[in-house]
Amino acid sequence: MSDVLELLRRQARWQKSRQALSWPEKIRLAQQIRDSIRTLRGACEAQKPLLQVAVPEPDSLPRAIVATQILGD
Repeated sequence: MSDVLELLRRQARWQKSRQALSWPEKIRLAQQIRDSIRTLRGACEAQKPLLQVAVPEPDSLPRAIVATQILGD
């Protein structure tokens, strides 16, 4: 429980320190955070594997399915 209380106290100190900042400084910090998030998201997107969908060739499908697709059931 003491870990939670310490976390809450630290959060309260952080919020009070941010409250005392001037508006230009708050905007500058917000822009830095936004840029950092974009960088991190870009790195995550680059690491994601592309979704690969296997589409079977018509020759590998049973003839009834191919005929249904061509003729339109």
